[in-house]
Amino acid sequence: MTISTGESLITAADIDDLITRVRQTAGDPGPLESAKAALFSGFSGDGDGDGPGAGTGPDPETARLIRQRLLVTALRHGGALLAKLLSRLSPRETAMVRRYAHRLANFLDTLEVWAAQPVMLALMRFGLPYGEAETIAVAVLLLVG
Repeated sequence: MTISTGESLITAADIDDLITRVRQTAGDPGPLESAKAALFSGFSGDGDGDGPGAGTGPDPETARLIRQRLLVTALRHGGALLAKLLSRLSPRETAMVRRYAHRLANFLDTLEVWAAQPVMLALMRFGLPYGEAETIAVAVLLLVG
């Protein structure tokens, strides 16, 4: 698994991609548009957080909850945000995430507190080996921060 620091993991472009994918499936993109506005309020137009008013976004807890909802949506609809998660994994782990994406999304919807152990145990219940389940759980948590 690749771990990098200092990068903005979820960008406005990722959310725009999700909005497009949700619209294509006749879904309601309203919550995604609200999430984008909340995450990037006060940022410059490019969403990287270095423009005027940078740092005036939501409090860290709210931002984390928004990122969690975005990841669940990405697991259901695919796109650039899911690709960011998969790029951190081996080809075998990537195949497992793709195979169980909807089941993982449904499980993550039920979690109130996202931690590695419950995610890992759920993945193991789906049939993944311990090592892959652990790596995927850590990658998910690193992405939502």
